[in-house]
Amino acid sequence: MRFEQILIFGLTCIGFGFIPGPALLQTVSLTLQHGRRAGLLSAFGIHLGALFQIGVVALGAVVILKTSPVIYHALKVVGGGYLIWLGIQRIRARAESNQTIHLPRNIVSSSAFIEASNPKSALFYFSFLLQFTDANASLELGWQLLLLGACANLLFSLSDVICVLLAHPLRSGVRPGGRAFQIGQLIAGALFIVLGIVAIVSE
Repeated sequence: MRFEQILIFGLTCIGFGFIPGPALLQTVSLTLQHGRRAGLLSAFGIHLGALFQIGVVALGAVVILKTSPVIYHALKVVGGGYLIWLGIQRIRARAESNQTIHLPRNIVSSSAFIEASNPKSALFYFSFLLQFTDANASLELGWQLLLLGACANLLFSLSDVICVLLAHPLRSGVRPGGRAFQIGQLIAGALFIVLGIVAIVSE
């Protein structure tokens, strides 16, 4: 790629990384609830989930998502249902005290599943990365998509880490069991539920 393309690619990836969505909401809410370590573990899980999506794109399985409405809809229902379940868990945990809050053991797998179960992510990667491929290059298209996707994922993960570092100082004002904590949990839970419903019903 030319320098101009690399610059556009990098700036676009960083910009997309800060767009609010289920993955970013998961990372920030866990940071506020459990601290920086939880946020970074969540960011790592999202990174793994995105790698799965990039592998799907590189292998060409994204074509199946485009041509098979049944599979696409099934993935949407599973992913959306999981977001709704996470939302309900957040709301139920809003009144927990500092003594009863523990760092979840499934942060990485939970965050990875949020990203990996979103078929729109695979379609986004395919549509976005395809703009930066070269049909005349000696490297096959699949390998181009894989390498570009890995670079994009690193930049997305950088955005997640920045969000964790920015959110962590705010945690001092969100005392577990306090009013601000309960309101934050309620808002986060409601947003997860809304995102889950939208993921299921959207075309």
